[in-house]
Amino acid sequence: MTWRRRARVFAAVLLGSTVLASGLAGCSVLLPKAPESVSAAAATAEESLSGAPGVASVSTEVTLRDYRGEGSISEPDAWVVILTVKTAAGGPDLERAADAVVDALVQARPDAQITAEIVAPQLAGDVDTEILFDEDLHAGVAAERVTAARELSAVDGVSRVTVGRDDKPPRVEAVGLDEWPEVATAIRAVPGFGVGALQNPSLIAPIDSGESWSGDGSDGVHLELGALAPSSSMIEEITRLAAERTVRSISFSSGEALLPTGDAAAERSSVTVDVEASADAEKLADRLAGLVDQRYWTQGSGRPSFQVVSPVGDSADSSAIVGYVGLPRGSAEPDDLPAATGVR
Repeated sequence: MTWRRRARVFAAVLLGSTVLASGLAGCSVLLPKAPESVSAAAATAEESLSGAPGVASVSTEVTLRDYRGEGSISEPDAWVVILTVKTAAGGPDLERAADAVVDALVQARPDAQITAEIVAPQLAGDVDTEILFDEDLHAGVAAERVTAARELSAVDGVSRVTVGRDDKPPRVEAVGLDEWPEVATAIRAVPGFGVGALQNPSLIAPIDSGESWSGDGSDGVHLELGALAPSSSMIEEITRLAAERTVRSISFSSGEALLPTGDAAAERSSVTVDVEASADAEKLADRLAGLVDQRYWTQGSGRPSFQVVSPVGDSADSSAIVGYVGLPRGSAEPDDLPAATGVR
């Protein structure tokens, strides 16, 4: 189940629980309808997209958002309109469909909070793609997301691509952990990699893939692919770690990000491993400290730091062993980070 499906299931459960609670109190009061301005905006957006170029079908959901304001749920701000737009297989006119979605969001924006999702089945081969849009999106960013979706879905070994989730980097699902070094190399070879919608894509295993590690990016194996980090050897080591019975989750952060000035931030890449017990943490920390060959990091990117997390006894609290790849535990932070690299 993806993050989005989980969110919608939670919303459905929440609404159902509210109605049920009313029933138990001896009332059969239903939740109020959305304000007329919100319902009208939703209907207008759906009508404008129906039959638009590239759009095979469109559906609209008006639902309470995760509302923590002090106003009433009868106010428009308590509601959100969610558009789901499906294209034909292969997305033959995906770009025009995205333009139509952006126009619909702009038209609805004064009257409702609104988001949209384009579902493009089999965008490349058997790869399904989801492209998410919010109400503040402009046409240039939408075009970037469509291009990123097309490029990433064409990479061999990829099974699903999600672009635009909460303004986070693309999420690329790929089966076969042993093939991840090759998949990462191919992703980095995509035109425009490292800029805009193609910056720092996250590589994860699909939750329904049958892999021993799979999830939605919050668990399992999660690799953030920067231009330099992780190296192919580090990716291979991470997939080997994933095979260890004691390892519960692994994530890698590239440390690469564009600053508002256009410079690249000189932050250290890092690997975090969550293990079953403190004894396992000791072994894993020693293993990472023992990766002394420079192939486990890339020239010019600095050594990755590591953090190995384990529970404290029977408590939900956790402790962490920290260090730097290839250096004895307890070593000071090495002075090996490059300066900001300038405009990319």
